[in-house]
Amino acid sequence: MQYLKDTVRDKIYAAAIEEFKNFGYQEASIRNIATNAGISLGNIYRYYQNKEALYIAVVQPLMESVKEFVETKFFVDGASLKEVAGFVVEFMDQHDDEIVILRRGNTDYYRTFSEFLEKATAARISEGMERNNPAKIKNPQLATIIARAFLHCLFDIIYSIKDKRLRTEYVEEVMMFYFGHLDTRLG
Repeated sequence: MQYLKDTVRDKIYAAAIEEFKNFGYQEASIRNIATNAGISLGNIYRYYQNKEALYIAVVQPLMESVKEFVETKFFVDGASLKEVAGFVVEFMDQHDDEIVILRRGNTDYYRTFSEFLEKATAARISEGMERNNPAKIKNPQLATIIARAFLHCLFDIIYSIKDKRLRTEYVEEVMMFYFGHLDTRLG
């Protein structure tokens, strides 16, 4: 019988991804999720306490994946901007639905996700700027400002460009704009 439970959970999960992606957290309906999963409404509550618990089940793995990605692939020492751009696009392709769900949800989870990305990106930018020209940086918020702008551009590309080759080219271009030759641009 365990197989049946896993199958039902998988159906609920798949239907929840579509519902949250199409309608956002606020407008998503547990009733629609049940209908689209082909199960009764009551059966969902055997697996998830409420809509928020189901939403968390969908976005939590992404949050963990983002943390791991940022720590292992994003701004890796020695990696070219082209390589990192490829890593970013590949990651975004693998988690496209969940990222849309987080962004459309406009919940505390999205704010946590955004703040984490901003802080991690700003820390990497700050490290690079300080390593190259620490005396030239006058604004202590410069790394955060650059991180916000970069992430805004990155998400615009990810959401508006569906062709993987173009996504990669555009992400690489934006990364070069923001991070290429920082040492010569400061001062």
